[in-house]
Amino acid sequence: MKPTEANIEITRRGNKLFSVSVNMPTWSKPEDDRSLSVHIPLLGIKTFAQNKSDTEEAIREAIKSFCIASDKFGQGVEKELAALGWKLVKDGNEHTELGFTPGDDMLEQIMQTGDQYAEEKLEFV
Repeated sequence: MKPTEANIEITRRGNKLFSVSVNMPTWSKPEDDRSLSVHIPLLGIKTFAQNKSDTEEAIREAIKSFCIASDKFGQGVEKELAALGWKLVKDGNEHTELGFTPGDDMLEQIMQTGDQYAEEKLEFV
């Protein structure tokens, strides 16, 4: 059985976003033009990849864009994630961890059907 939780660890140096580590489900689906639509539902993002080998880069770029836009134009990554249903797990000096645990059977089943995406350290330097 696949994990039914997702988590994000945000590292800041001062107030500046330094890196993000993620573990969450994603889905990809072939399109008519042979590209792949890639869904990152826990961030509310849909992006596209040229092919299967491009999928991880498309996910990486979408997550990075979400984080940059959240910090620059929103209320910060942590608050934007909280608005999407993520819960604070650990609030440290430099490291903040948020988790997403499904609240009902349907959401848990949906999370179990996706591919698990993990990025150990996406840097913003």
